[in-house]
Amino acid sequence: MASFFNPCSLCDANCCKSYVITATAFDVLRVMEQTGRKAEDFAMLHQARLLAFDPDTTLDMEDDSWVYLLGFKSHPCVFLEKNRCTIHVCAPLSCRRYPFQLDGKLNARFCPILPQLAFRLKGADISASAMKEELDAYKLIVKEWNKKPGKMSGCLDFLIDKARNARPSAPRRLNARL
Repeated sequence: MASFFNPCSLCDANCCKSYVITATAFDVLRVMEQTGRKAEDFAMLHQARLLAFDPDTTLDMEDDSWVYLLGFKSHPCVFLEKNRCTIHVCAPLSCRRYPFQLDGKLNARFCPILPQLAFRLKGADISASAMKEELDAYKLIVKEWNKKPGKMSGCLDFLIDKARNARPSAPRRLNARL
């Protein structure tokens, strides 16, 4: 299968319409740089009310008892147009890795059978090791925030500032999936 083939072209973007799209500060920074948009236009802090999330990526707030996850404005994703991602080249790692988990297992709950088969042949757009490296770097930023949580209004700026100065060094291997 050619590396430019996009299995997502075989479905109606149910994952982009159904999931809360979690992100790292590095993801937000990449999208800002690629699109010229402000983080507030597309990123937000979601209350961590999901069934499964990594507790090392939750953000505490001084002025709230909830914990939060950084993510995109979703349901559907703000970058979804005509059932296609308009920013895939700089999309969050979770989107570029989808429907594969870090352990390599296919989690295609929302994928129809043809895209599932195509993903099995094609593989993920980004390696698990590249994603893990960036997640580990993001977890350090979250840990720093959580040592002395601030107000929610300053959290996004803190995360982005720290991401600018702490980018992981691994090259991003990305296949075009447009």
